[in-house]
Amino acid sequence: RQGSDLVRQGSGRLRGNDEEPPSPVAVAQCALLIDLVVGAVWFGLWADYDMAENCDKDLRLWYALMLGGIVFGLICQVGVVIAARKESKPALKLCKVLIKLDQFFEFGVHLWGVDLAYGKKSDRVDAGGCKVLATWQKVNATAILCFGALVMGAILFGAGAVSYTHLT
Repeated sequence: RQGSDLVRQGSGRLRGNDEEPPSPVAVAQCALLIDLVVGAVWFGLWADYDMAENCDKDLRLWYALMLGGIVFGLICQVGVVIAARKESKPALKLCKVLIKLDQFFEFGVHLWGVDLAYGKKSDRVDAGGCKVLATWQKVNATAILCFGALVMGAILFGAGAVSYTHLT
């Protein structure tokens, strides 16, 4: 009897049932920090290679759209932090809708990036900086394809579905 109570207490602590959830402000600030790091990486790569000026028109447009989406997402995240601090539910809902729209936009840009990375002009042999940016785009496109394949596999094979028949 005492052993089962100990197991029950331990599993409760692992799931965090005894703790209250983090505040909306803390969650918003964490998301903003993550977006800032991602934006800094993308901007640093783009700026380090002369703003893709040696690249073809499509790749320059792709980077401009990616950076624009990231900046818009950062603005929306700042809005979420402000709305969470002021506890304004309508502003928070509006910001979350704008973030979803931004995510759909960025997803579309990523899909176009897959086409650019593996399409007709996939081998960009121009100046060195453009080759690096095109390689980063190809790595990004490959990650999107792999993630999509994992999601499709999870959907098709029912990953996460729990069967409780062995407990009865």
